[in-house]
Amino acid sequence: MLIYVVTHKDYQFPTDNVYKPIKVGSGKLNSDILTDASGENISSLNPYFCELTALYWIWKNAREDVVGLVHYRRYFSSGSNSVQINGRGILSREEIDSVLSGFDLIVSKPRNYYIVKIKDHYIKAHGENDFELLRAEVEKNEPAYIESFDAVMKSKKISLYNMFISRKEIIDEYCEWLFGILFSLKDKIPYETYDTYQRRVFGFMSERLFNVWIRANAHRLKVKEMAVANIEGENVLKKGFGLIKRQYL
Repeated sequence: MLIYVVTHKDYQFPTDNVYKPIKVGSGKLNSDILTDASGENISSLNPYFCELTALYWIWKNAREDVVGLVHYRRYFSSGSNSVQINGRGILSREEIDSVLSGFDLIVSKPRNYYIVKIKDHYIKAHGENDFELLRAEVEKNEPAYIESFDAVMKSKKISLYNMFISRKEIIDEYCEWLFGILFSLKDKIPYETYDTYQRRVFGFMSERLFNVWIRANAHRLKVKEMAVANIEGENVLKKGFGLIKRQYL
């Protein structure tokens, strides 16, 4: 078992050996830390794929039976405090084993946007054209998923951050599906012309697609939703105002 901690900079990481930092978008190897530029990789695409360059690395190179992806400042929360970072309790190896004895997949507890559907939120934040290209890609190449796609986009809840812990074979299956869609879209979206924020388009899309895949496979996978601890803290009011401003102002 290994939970990969995605980072783009030097930081404080958990001392528990179930966690292993992986530096993304490094472009070159660094002997002090694992990077997404080793092995079979898409490290050069990090400005557009975000943490997915780490996910791709895990898919192609990791050999553990159980794998996970968290972020340098975001972890799955734990009330036991047996493993801590920056004063926040995060899941220990024993707790992960316990959860996975009854579930197939751990994901972040969905965020409820209350006032806006996931489709409308995406369009307001990132544009309608890319959204329509995404839906068309799913409908054309993964038609069995289009019903789940539409259901997720009509809902107001979404599991964020592309965080998970699961058996490797489940993640391999998901990655095969996900990257098939994204690599096809890569040839259709002019992402290199976007500004620094919007060029992260494939990372934004993948958060939605993860929820689509989970919904479509809910009949055979038991999913545990868990709270996320942001070890730097989070301004909920600021996020809420930002959502309202983006949607209505």
